[in-house]
Amino acid sequence: MPQKSEYISNLTPLRGVAALLVAIFHFEMAIARFVPATTTMFFEKSYLMVDLFFVMSGFIILHVYGNDFGHAINKNSLRKFFVARFARIYPLHFFSLALLVLLVWCFAPAGTYPNAMEFPSAILPNFFLLQSFHVISIYSWNIPSWSISAEAAAYLLFPLLALFVARRRKLAVLLLMLFIVASYLAIMFWLPRKNPLYPSIPVPHNINTTFDYGFLRGIAGFATGMLVYLLYRAEKIKNIFSKDAFAFLALLLLITIMHFALNDGFSVIAFALMVLCFACNHGNIHRICNNRIAQYLGLISYSIYLMQIFLQDPFSKGLRLPGVVGFGRGKQNIAFGSGLVYCMLYLLLLVGISSLTYYFIEKPCRKFINRKWGNKKFDDVVASHIGVPEHA
Repeated sequence: MPQKSEYISNLTPLRGVAALLVAIFHFEMAIARFVPATTTMFFEKSYLMVDLFFVMSGFIILHVYGNDFGHAINKNSLRKFFVARFARIYPLHFFSLALLVLLVWCFAPAGTYPNAMEFPSAILPNFFLLQSFHVISIYSWNIPSWSISAEAAAYLLFPLLALFVARRRKLAVLLLMLFIVASYLAIMFWLPRKNPLYPSIPVPHNINTTFDYGFLRGIAGFATGMLVYLLYRAEKIKNIFSKDAFAFLALLLLITIMHFALNDGFSVIAFALMVLCFACNHGNIHRICNNRIAQYLGLISYSIYLMQIFLQDPFSKGLRLPGVVGFGRGKQNIAFGSGLVYCMLYLLLLVGISSLTYYFIEKPCRKFINRKWGNKKFDDVVASHIGVPEHA
């Protein structure tokens, strides 16, 4: 793209692991819970992996495009940036939304359509990536795609934020920090959030907002990633956090926070620390992250994230696994051994489907759009680089 910058390969596996953990979270919510909350809250809290996506996205977007908007915002840079971002997130979003609408309309069992999450009036907000702006009253259609809407909101602000950071660094850092803290506090304690399925139940003080104030969550995480990148650019800090011990400690800290279900704000701090430590590392963490399987899972992670709905939706239409007891979202339980086997099969099938959509939808569409309307010299190396820590 407009600038050449170092490819930070250590972040790619984080993307893949985060996408798989979100898929496991939805498996337990929609299909069968096999790890009781009394054992660990780690999987119950894996919705937070979306916030890791946001932090990594802010980090890498500033890394790749910061210089393009460091002195001025010009028409050519804006065009290339927005074309590249559109090519990255929209084709697979459109494909998954259109396919899901078609399958639901054609094959939904009698009496299961339309339901609150698959109402026709929600199609257009999803089509225009508005599903995180509280224009609909419940998460809908391809439910995980709310975060793509929030990501798009961050992209719209990025050129202005990058210019502000470049020109007024200290003031920008101060104001971004205030915005981040205020946003997360607002989501947890101040905004009038409601459970869309059970409005009378108080919403816990977490940051698991999606259709209502998800855009605010996305921008706050993105801004956090930008601040982390500024730390990464400082050589003294990079040298300190390049040690394996810091990366392992950051990972252990995150696991501990999620296991004990501590306040979600602590998880965001742990994500920021983990991204910094992994990005700086050139030791054992670097060697582990550059394993071919780990890199591949990161490569197809966007497909993993958006295609999981197709394995979950049949269970919202009445399909049940053998051995499941209980009814209701998050209340369908299964023995650990059986659930683990089913979940592994589910993940393997998901990786297979995601490989197909990556190579036949995501990758060719991205290349075509960039070559047609963006950077004429766009190639696979650049495509891989600019997608490193972004959503899947």
